[in-house]
Amino acid sequence: MKLVICSKKDIASQNIKNAMLNILDFEKRSIDGVEFYFSEKLIIAEVEERLIYADRIDERLSKLVEFDELIFISRHSSKDGRKIVTVHSTGNVGRAEFGGKPYSLAKPSPLTMKNFALLASKKVEETEYEFTMEATHHGPSEISLPSAFYEIGSTEEEWRDEEIANLVAESIVGAVEKLGEWKVAVGVGGTHYIPRQTEIEVSTIFAFAHNFPKYTFNDLSKEFLEYAFDLSDAELFIIDEKSVNSRIKSLVKEVAEKKGVEVLKSKEAKKHVI
Repeated sequence: MKLVICSKKDIASQNIKNAMLNILDFEKRSIDGVEFYFSEKLIIAEVEERLIYADRIDERLSKLVEFDELIFISRHSSKDGRKIVTVHSTGNVGRAEFGGKPYSLAKPSPLTMKNFALLASKKVEETEYEFTMEATHHGPSEISLPSAFYEIGSTEEEWRDEEIANLVAESIVGAVEKLGEWKVAVGVGGTHYIPRQTEIEVSTIFAFAHNFPKYTFNDLSKEFLEYAFDLSDAELFIIDEKSVNSRIKSLVKEVAEKKGVEVLKSKEAKKHVI
């Protein structure tokens, strides 16, 4: 059973939650001061704190209900004001400026993210929004069960958009079903919105777990890449060859050889269409 976590302090989180309550039949119950909504497919938990600071919330809530994965529903903020639906893993390659701990990663949920991406990317085609993945960033990083953030961006106008909240809610509900057989990859390179990884995610057999863009390269080490690969239960690396420098290529190659796995360039990965 998957646990959807929403925050009372987050407009978009509440909006997506309300949409989900309209899609599925839920029974509301309060357990030790936490409001839960139970359905056959999902459980929703409503918490007080901001989600980026919810380290070890899986440990706390697992004492109250049983679940094996966390789905954080959240707002996305950016100064560019883009209308987007986005998904990403959490954690910090270097400093922890927005929750979590430095050099720490949450366990990702690449298969659910992949299923969500396939559904949401199709649904947004009929709207003024676009779908994009994001690189791994912000907290919580101290999550030991599979997890990811599913977001609406980028201003309060979008956070309050009931139509797009319903689109995200429907995509999450659909994503918990098995949609295919995917190969899990750790991505390296690109910008924050990782456009090449996003294209690969929605059109090929690969499902991304953690993604490390160019701005993290100064903090990336062989040990950290190996840690991310193992935590992701990954099967290969995929690099954005246009943005990866020689030092990072060498680090990725060294870890891949140690693990006995492939390193694919994004142009090669794109050939493995669904």
